[in-house]
Amino acid sequence: MRRKFRDGRFLTTEKISPLKEKTPEGYLLCRDVPISRVGSFEYSAAEVGLPNIGHAVQVWRPEEQIFNPETIASFEAKPVVIGHARFADPDNWREIAVGTTQNVRRGEGDKSDFLLADLLLTDRKAIEAVESGDLKEVSCGYDADTQETPQGIEQIGIVGNHVALVVSARCSGCKIGDGSMTTSLKTRLRKLFRDGNEDAFNEEVDKLQVQDGDAPDAAPAPTPTPAPTPTFEERLAKLETTVAALAKGLAQKPVGDADTPVPDDTVDPDDDDELIDDPDAQAIIGDAEALCPGMKKPVGDAKGGKFTRNQIERVMRTALKGAGVKQFGDSSELDGKALDIAFKAAVAMSKSGKNPRASGTRYGDSAEDSVNSIAYVQKKLNDFWGAK
Repeated sequence: MRRKFRDGRFLTTEKISPLKEKTPEGYLLCRDVPISRVGSFEYSAAEVGLPNIGHAVQVWRPEEQIFNPETIASFEAKPVVIGHARFADPDNWREIAVGTTQNVRRGEGDKSDFLLADLLLTDRKAIEAVESGDLKEVSCGYDADTQETPQGIEQIGIVGNHVALVVSARCSGCKIGDGSMTTSLKTRLRKLFRDGNEDAFNEEVDKLQVQDGDAPDAAPAPTPTPAPTPTFEERLAKLETTVAALAKGLAQKPVGDADTPVPDDTVDPDDDDELIDDPDAQAIIGDAEALCPGMKKPVGDAKGGKFTRNQIERVMRTALKGAGVKQFGDSSELDGKALDIAFKAAVAMSKSGKNPRASGTRYGDSAEDSVNSIAYVQKKLNDFWGAK
């Protein structure tokens, strides 16, 4: 009979390590995961919406902002995803979510500078990637503003959108931990047997050294030659293959609703992941801020500092909504070329509205007053026909 672990929030039936447990369904619970922390972090100029100054900038994430009750609440129950290619919303949630974020709180003791959470992973490939160690670092995706202070640039008004599993996080120390317990042979065999993984089960059995009881003097089996340590290039290739498989698996995840329309195969699912060049991203962000001053911008804490197409479209929708632009329909439903056209048109109208306009008395070069008035034209017509 399996032991059951209850803490008031989760029911688990298998303890893999002090910080990892399995639920009856096979979901992976990762406890006490640091998802962000206080400190100074390096961002590209485009990421923080500053003029393109040609070099990275240091941005301070202060204690009073990251541990603000509203910020903490904003991450509660938000999806766990893989990478920051797309920010979560009601339209793409089914496609990108691999779990949920729960029990968000400030750490204690040596973790007091960290924002902690419990991550419940519900997607098999994501679970396998974490268990194998291919994806174990985490990174927050959120909207935030920046302000310049005498001490430098600070992030303010942080609002959580998701927590991402990434290869390399900007925030050092933000990763899924194991604790000190190692998995026993019995635990591994039970798991493989339960999951029906016959090949892996047989591999584990083949590793066992069993001596015949009737032959106590039998020569011990030779010590197997250890497998060569894989090179860095081999490990990197394996990791890239794993991440690509995860991304493909998420894109092909079945919805399960018979009435849900089948997506148009002509739409490229990778368009949302397309990286936007810094100058182009900076130009769009600059136009968005001119259209809607003070708007929040999406931020992802994975290393790289590049905006994706999805994030830039989110900036455009936010600007259109914040500026109250409704001539082109509901901005939340616009995407692709329609969104590009609506955004460019709104920016053009905003700029034209700020140009100087003629006001007050109009002056003309005619010698007669009101030479173009209706009364003047009518008089001329009457005089002409009256003379006939």
